[in-house]
Amino acid sequence: MVDPTPEQIRWNQLRKQHLLDEKALDFYDLVKTQLGLHSTDYWTPYFSVWARIGDYDVEKMFESINSGMKLVRTHAFRTTLHVIHVDNLPLILAATGPALFRASRTDKFRKMDQLSDQEIEHLLNRVKETLHDGPQQMSELKRAAPDIERHMRSALVMLMARGEVVRAKASHARNNLTSYALMDKWVDGFRMKQLNEQEAIDELIERHIELFGPVSIDDIAWWLRITKTAVKNSIERIGQTVVNVKLPNQEKHMMRSDYEIAASLEVPDKDVVWFLPYEDHFLKAFIDRTSFIGEEIQPKLFPADRRHFWPSNPNAPRVMPSPGLRATGEVRPSIWLNGEVVGRWEIDDKGGQKKIVTSIYRKEAGNHQEILEQSRKHLESFVNDSLLPISGG
Repeated sequence: MVDPTPEQIRWNQLRKQHLLDEKALDFYDLVKTQLGLHSTDYWTPYFSVWARIGDYDVEKMFESINSGMKLVRTHAFRTTLHVIHVDNLPLILAATGPALFRASRTDKFRKMDQLSDQEIEHLLNRVKETLHDGPQQMSELKRAAPDIERHMRSALVMLMARGEVVRAKASHARNNLTSYALMDKWVDGFRMKQLNEQEAIDELIERHIELFGPVSIDDIAWWLRITKTAVKNSIERIGQTVVNVKLPNQEKHMMRSDYEIAASLEVPDKDVVWFLPYEDHFLKAFIDRTSFIGEEIQPKLFPADRRHFWPSNPNAPRVMPSPGLRATGEVRPSIWLNGEVVGRWEIDDKGGQKKIVTSIYRKEAGNHQEILEQSRKHLESFVNDSLLPISGG
């Protein structure tokens, strides 16, 4: 077997993100193959799709999420919100749901740990009864069940962890005041399959390695929020379809078939530019992102404090936080040139028409200003022509 170069391996990772010529058929296909699109910011999934397949029917994607037609928004990896294809829901919820349920069940801040199991089940049943006649917003739920108001948020998360409740409709694409609905009433024909938690974790780790590999033990443990020992045991069970790859300063894992693809991959002979959004799921899959982002510019992409966030001065120097704090930091929107991050972009949110403002941190990017500007204009048009029309309210 011919060994791939580190450059081929990096480009192969980006190939699987549809950066090269292999494009997803549509946004449904993309969401399904990517397992889930990060959705802490409600615009992020739309940007993530645009970055990978170009212009598409944004209104149709919003309507799909807003009606439970193939796509839903719920809590999953690292307990955060994601847009997920309904075909992937049983596996993802079986693997991530129990840990999410336990985290909410033992929440000392909301005093959920003081309730008995019987009280918890009564609480969850009250919420389901309240949702029986259709979707309701948080405020409506609290008015309908004032006796459990202080536990309402925890109860909803626990029900989402079980696959019984899902985030439902919103008035527009940027509105975080969504309603909640019973999953089997909201998603036509959906029935939650009962999968073994450990088997689901093993399969999801295999899918993670296939989608993002090479990845380290630390990367997977971070992504799934499980112990490193649990990750190692899962990889042992997966077996010989996974190979070890020794990269500078770290050992990582990738699929054997993927290794062979990387070895035959031809590096693009023309410039490739990519604008990834805030908290895009790709960078969130890695705890160590130095393969794509130089150490010297990482403070600009993972600011140490909020004063460094736009619209303050993005060029102000900041001291990079410790690796432990860095891993939990927010990932700012990033500009990619030929497989590496060279800067960041933000939306100037003032006024009716939005403007994409860029900051370039790598000197070598100065020789590619024309293609970078062209991509910036395309993104700006996408925001104003496609996103804004579905984001009023």
